[in-house]
Amino acid sequence: MTQAFAAERALAAISLKGQLAHKFNWVIGIILGGGSLLVGMALWHHLLRDNSMAGYDWEAMRAYVVIGFVTITLAYGGAHGQVAERIVDGTVAIDLTRPVDFQRARAAEYIGSMIASLPTAVIGSVGAWLLFTPPAPASPLAGALTAFSILMLFPLSFEIVYLSALLCFWTRRYGTIMFARETLVGFFSGAMIPLALMPSWLQVLAWCLPFPHFTTTPSSIYLGRVDTVGALGLIAAEAAWAVGLWVLARVLWRHAVRQVTIHGG
Repeated sequence: MTQAFAAERALAAISLKGQLAHKFNWVIGIILGGGSLLVGMALWHHLLRDNSMAGYDWEAMRAYVVIGFVTITLAYGGAHGQVAERIVDGTVAIDLTRPVDFQRARAAEYIGSMIASLPTAVIGSVGAWLLFTPPAPASPLAGALTAFSILMLFPLSFEIVYLSALLCFWTRRYGTIMFARETLVGFFSGAMIPLALMPSWLQVLAWCLPFPHFTTTPSSIYLGRVDTVGALGLIAAEAAWAVGLWVLARVLWRHAVRQVTIHGG
């Protein structure tokens, strides 16, 4: 167990260093992410300048948009294509011969790459905080629970990316899967528009999925839209999704490896 953990820690460190070596990606991430954040702020300021929607006024929305920027930056910041590339080109067969758990090794690599996206998230959010001065969390406890909810995105984001990559065993293509995954996360997380502004049936559908925990859960806790019990319930649901998707990925992997083909065989 100790040797396995050491190997996974080494993989995470290698992935982190690899991502940090591409500092140009930070600049692009800050420019693109900062641009979308500014557009979002301008749009919501126009819509909420003199009124509110579904309990969101301009003050609350400033915090909501910043939290959405941080969570989506982290969710999209992981090196999501590596597993899919291994599957599509067949090199996953080599991984099967190595004395490491494939899923845990990929999780270490992915989380390492997610950590590399923290500078983009921090710089962007600090800039937004200075420009727009969003409100503080509803309480110190709400702030701590918000941070914990965001921390839970690391395993949850990996599992969604990993499961989508495993589909390449059957599709042999990744581009469409990646586009579909990012669209689902962006829409059903509430990053595009708050779920509270959607029709009730669509809100119910969204909460049947893991995606709201990317943006709606941390922002709801931060803004005090749920009490402490409600916040703990949301975090418990987020943790349950993380555990459940990990187990589902294990089951899918056992079936998926039967699809491995080498040199067309």
